[in-house]
Amino acid sequence: MLCDLVMRNTDSRMKSLWDCHRSLLRGFFHYGYFLASHPAWFLTIPIGLCLLSAVGFMNYNPETDIETLYAPTDSRAVKDRDTVVKTFPDLFATNYHPFSANKLMAQGIAIFRSKAKRAILTPEVLHELETFRNNVLSLRVQVDGQNITFEDVCVRSQTFGGTDCVVDGDFLFDPFFNESMSRGEVNYPFWFSIGGGIDLNLFISDVVMSDNEEYLKAAGAVKMAFPLRQDTKEVEKMSLAWELEFADLMKNANFSTVDYAYAISQSLSLELDRGTKGDIFYFSLTFIMMITYASVVSAGGDCVSTRALLANAGVVAAAVGIMGAFGLVTLTGVRFVNMVGIMPFLTLGIGVDDMFLLMGTWSEITAIKDISIEERIGLVFKKAGVGITITSLTDFLAFVVGSLSVFKSVKNFCIYTGVGVLLCYVCNATFFAACLTYHGRRVYSGRHTITCKKVGKSRAELSREGHCCCHVCLFGGAVPSGPNDDQSLCEKAPKYFLTNFILYKPVRFVILLVFAGYLGVSLWGCTKLKQGLDLKNLVLESSYFHKYQVWDTENFGVKVPIAFVTTSEKDYKNISTLMNVYELLTKSKDDPYIDKTVDNCWLTSLYKTSYYNSTDDDAFFDGLKTFLALRPSFQNDLVLGEDNKSIVASRCHAYSIKVVDSNDQANLMTRMRDLADASPADVFAYHPAFVYFEQYLSILSGTLQTVGVTLAVMFVVTCIFIPQPMIVVIVMVQVVMIVTGIFGFMAHWGLTLSSVTMIHLIMSVGFSVDFCAHVCTAYIVSEKQSREDRAKDAIVHASGPIFNGGLSSIIGVVVLLFTESYIFQSFFKIMVLVIGFGVLHAVFLIPVVLSFIGPATYVDLEDDSTTPHFASKASGGSKQKNGDASLTKISSINTATLTNERPLSDHDLQLGYLPREKSR
Repeated sequence: MLCDLVMRNTDSRMKSLWDCHRSLLRGFFHYGYFLASHPAWFLTIPIGLCLLSAVGFMNYNPETDIETLYAPTDSRAVKDRDTVVKTFPDLFATNYHPFSANKLMAQGIAIFRSKAKRAILTPEVLHELETFRNNVLSLRVQVDGQNITFEDVCVRSQTFGGTDCVVDGDFLFDPFFNESMSRGEVNYPFWFSIGGGIDLNLFISDVVMSDNEEYLKAAGAVKMAFPLRQDTKEVEKMSLAWELEFADLMKNANFSTVDYAYAISQSLSLELDRGTKGDIFYFSLTFIMMITYASVVSAGGDCVSTRALLANAGVVAAAVGIMGAFGLVTLTGVRFVNMVGIMPFLTLGIGVDDMFLLMGTWSEITAIKDISIEERIGLVFKKAGVGITITSLTDFLAFVVGSLSVFKSVKNFCIYTGVGVLLCYVCNATFFAACLTYHGRRVYSGRHTITCKKVGKSRAELSREGHCCCHVCLFGGAVPSGPNDDQSLCEKAPKYFLTNFILYKPVRFVILLVFAGYLGVSLWGCTKLKQGLDLKNLVLESSYFHKYQVWDTENFGVKVPIAFVTTSEKDYKNISTLMNVYELLTKSKDDPYIDKTVDNCWLTSLYKTSYYNSTDDDAFFDGLKTFLALRPSFQNDLVLGEDNKSIVASRCHAYSIKVVDSNDQANLMTRMRDLADASPADVFAYHPAFVYFEQYLSILSGTLQTVGVTLAVMFVVTCIFIPQPMIVVIVMVQVVMIVTGIFGFMAHWGLTLSSVTMIHLIMSVGFSVDFCAHVCTAYIVSEKQSREDRAKDAIVHASGPIFNGGLSSIIGVVVLLFTESYIFQSFFKIMVLVIGFGVLHAVFLIPVVLSFIGPATYVDLEDDSTTPHFASKASGGSKQKNGDASLTKISSINTATLTNERPLSDHDLQLGYLPREKSR
C-alpha cells in the first residue's frame, strides 16, 4: 500500500513536469507563429539594435596590466604587499639592497650568451660588454621637457657611499674580479669581493668548474640588470620612460661576440596585445570559411528547395550578435582583455550550431502538407526551440558562473562571451527565423532561390524533355515533399552510416570497452596535470620577451629572498625574541627549497657582534645605531619609532635555491607561510613575486569550484528541459566523463591548468551538455517500441546536426592553429578535445547506453492546443478532440508501429499525426 502511494505521488510529480514541458513547447509554437506573421519586424529590429550597440566599441580601453589580469584579486600576497609598502619606506634612492624590495623592481635586464663555447668571461667578450654598459649609462630620454639619464633614476647603495649607481652584474668589469679569474681564485657560487658577498648564480651560468668543484674556470652566459627607483610617482614615471629607451637600444643592438636577450618591467604588458593583433584578419578568414561550409552543407535539393543562401543568413546572424556583444559590454565599462580575442571564433561556432538545428528541423517537417508558413515556423520552434535554448542557455550560464572568477582575465572574458552567446541566440531566434520565413514563402510558392521567379518544371520533367544536365540543375525544381528533397549528402550520410553500425551488438560492447579505456587514460592524465601559467606563453614566440623568459629559465631560474615580516612592536633585547627569530631561520633552512648557507637578518647579525647589548633600552639602541652605520643595508629592514627607542616593524630573510617549476614555486610560498604562521615570532612570509605565485594556489581550487558550480547549474537546466530522471542522470554522467577526458588529455597534450585554460574548461561543461542533450531529447520523443529502435531514432535525428555543428565549431577555430599565440593555440587544442569527445560521446556512447538502460516508456510531448490548425486543413474543417491524436515529432524516417482505437485517415498520416499512447 505504501509502495502504491509512493508510485502515485511519483507519477503525479512526473505528470506535472511533463505538463510544464508541454506548456513550454506550446509557447515556442506560438512564438514561431507570431514571428512568421510579422517577419519584417523580426528581420530589422534585432539587426538595428545590434549594430547600434556595436558603436559602444568606440569606448575600447584594453586592460594590459599583468597583475590585474592574471593574479587573483584580493589575494593574501596582495594584502601582505600593501602592508609592507605602507610600513617600510622605499630607501633605494640611497640605500639599495635586493633582499629588501617592497615590490617588484622596475629595471632593464639583459642576458648574454657567448657565441664561442663558454667564452663569456674572456677579455674580448668582457670588453664588448663593458662598452655596452657604458652606452646604457649614457642613455637620455625626454620626460616633461627634462633630459633624463640613468643617473637621475638609478638606485644607489650606501655600501659604496651612496653615490654610485648600482648595476647588478657590474662586478664583471671589476679589476679585482678579473685578476681573480686569471689566477683561478673565484669561488663559485658565492664569491666575496671588496663590497661583500655575491651569489654568482644570479649573474653567471653555464659554468665550468675546477677539478675540486670550488673555483670558477669559464662560463657561457651572464646577466646584467639596471634597477630603477620607484620611491615617488614622479621618479617612477621617469624610470618607466628610461626603460622604454633601454628597450629601443637593445632592439637595435649589434654584438660580435655574444647573442643576447632582454626585457624591461613593462615588457609583458607591452607585448601582451601583440598576440591578438591579427584578430580581425583571422576572424574575417573564419567568417568566409564558415559561410562556405554552411553553404556546402545546406546545398542539397534543387533550385527551389536548397537552403544554401539561407545558411549564409545564419552565419550573418551570429556575426551581428558578436558585434553587438562587443559594443554593449565595452559600453558598460568592462575592459577588453587580450583573451577576449577568442570570443568571436567561439561564439560564431555556437551560433552556427543553432542555425543548423533550426534548418534541420525545417527539413524534417517538409513532409507535412497543406499548412501555412506561419504554422510551419511555429512547428520549427516547437521542435527545435528547446534544442537551441538548451545549447545557448547552458553555454550562457557556464560563462555567468565563470564571471565570478577571482581572475580578472577569466571574469572579463566570460562576460564578453556570455553576452555574445546570448545575442547570437536572440539573432537566430529573430533575424534568422525571419529569413527562414521568407525562405519558406519562396519555397512553397515554387520560386527560384536566386531569381525568385516561378519555376515551371521539376528536374525530372526537364530531364525527360531532353535538356542538358546544366540546364536541369540550374532551372529544374519543385516544392520538397520530404527531408530527402532538400538535405545534402553531409546531412544524410551520418545517420545512414551510423544507424547500421553503432547498434550492431558486438560493436556496442567494443564501444563500451573503448570508452572504459578512454576513461582510464583520462584519469591517469589528471594525475599528471600541472598547474600554473608560464609568463612567456602570454606573448608571441617571436617576441623579445618570450626569448628572454626562455633564456632566463634555462640559465638562471628563480631565486628569491623570503622576508619574515613583523609589524608589531617587540622587545628585541629580550633573549626570547632573539631565539624565536633564530629558530624560525633555522627551521626555514630545513626546507628543501631554502639555501642552507645563506640568511640575512639584522637581529642575528647584530647578536654576533660586540654592539649587541641587552642591558637596557639605551644600551641596545646605541649599539644598534653603531651597527647600522657599519651595515647600512639593514636600515631597509627596520622601522624605528618616533623616539628612536623602539622598533615598530622589522624583517629578516631566508634565501631560496633556484626554483623553476611553478608547482615548486607555489610549494615554496605555502611552506614559508606555514612556517611563519606557526612561529611564535609573530611574522608573515612575503616576497613581491608571491603576488604571481598565488595563481598556482588558486587555480586548481578555483577551477574545480567553478566547474562544480557549473555542473550543478547544468543539472538544474537539464532537469527543466528534460524532465526524465534516467535521462538526466545519463546526461550528467556523460558530461562528467567528457570533462574528465578534457582534464586528462590536457596533460597528455602538454597543457597546464592556468587562468587561460580555466576559461576553456568552464566553456567545455556547457558544450558537453549541448551534445548529450540533443541525442537524449531525440531518444525521448521517439515513438518506437524497443530501446534499440529508439536509440536508432536518436542517431537518425541528432547525428547530422551534431556532426555538422561540431565541424562548424572546429572550422570556427581552426585558423587559430596557425597563430603564434599560446592563448589561441591552447584554445584550439581544448576546443578539439571538447568537440571531439562531445561528438564521440553523443553519437557513439550515449546511443549504446540508451539501448541498454534507457527509459522504456514513451511520453507524448505534444500539446493539442497547437493541432487544430492542421486538423482543420486535413479533415475539412473538423477539429480533433483532445486525447484523440496529437502531432508528434516528425523525423526523416517515421516508421512507428501504430495502434489506436480508431483508424487514422490518410490526411492524419499525411500530417504526421500519431495516436497518444502511454507506453510502448
